[in-house]
Amino acid sequence: MTPAAVELALDVRKEIQARHEEADRLRCRAVERAQIEADLAQRRFMLVDPDNRLVADTLEGEWNEKLRILAKAREERERAREHDQFILDEAVRERLVAMTVDFNKLWADPDTPNRERKRLLAHIIEDVTLVKLPAEGTTKVHVRFKGGKIQTLTTLSPKSSAQQIKTQPGIVELVDKLLDDHIYSEIAELLNQQGYRPGEAARRGRHTARFTALRVAYLVHQYKLRSRYDRLRERGMLTKQEAAARLNIHEHTVTRWGKHGLIASHAYNGHYCLYELPVSDLPQKQCSRWNRLVDRAAARRQNASQAKTLN
Repeated sequence: MTPAAVELALDVRKEIQARHEEADRLRCRAVERAQIEADLAQRRFMLVDPDNRLVADTLEGEWNEKLRILAKAREERERAREHDQFILDEAVRERLVAMTVDFNKLWADPDTPNRERKRLLAHIIEDVTLVKLPAEGTTKVHVRFKGGKIQTLTTLSPKSSAQQIKTQPGIVELVDKLLDDHIYSEIAELLNQQGYRPGEAARRGRHTARFTALRVAYLVHQYKLRSRYDRLRERGMLTKQEAAARLNIHEHTVTRWGKHGLIASHAYNGHYCLYELPVSDLPQKQCSRWNRLVDRAAARRQNASQAKTLN
């Protein structure tokens, strides 16, 4: 069943019906002529002198004959109309059977676009009534076909546009876990490498969307996840000012020591860090001209490695 097939079936029906109507008009004219002749014969009989029995009998016989012809014409017309209706119904039935087969093939064809499927449905469905059940999260669909049949279906309620692009809960949980050790840009890169996509990728034409640092920051804010700054602070990390006061050095020196690895630095965004001081053997300020920071950091790492080996 296609729009063209429906039009063809309607044209076939109209053509057959037009031919039958033309034949019925011819039969109707024959009935009218028989009626006129019967009425004329009746008037002749009614005008004859009753005393003239011979003429009266002749006219009465003609009148009866005309009445028989009229009755026969009417019977033939009714019989022909019933026969034509049977032929018309049979022709439409055969065409509809063929169209049903065509409909199934066309509907199941993967090359049929959805807009054509919508047009197909418009030819067979009279109306649809939706009854939403919010408590159950379902919708009852009452479909009334043009033939009069009614079918009831139950389906899950469609998601709103906001729900369709909502980030999956598993991704939010993963972001929460990655915040312990990574900043936003690093989390975005890890998510993209693992094949995860933001909810925006569900929109038409946005399937190439990828996670960015801004998208990760939005998730942290939207779902009220603990920031990396708060997590580092809970683990005892110090700000630059606090580390400088603890080591009795300038803040710029703290930055240089963290850069060279003399103290551990942990970034909480793309520009700023918190610092972790050793539990014991705090580094002391020395003249970097004779004892470079690179050498001091290397020696400190070597001592830490030897200590682990001995333990």
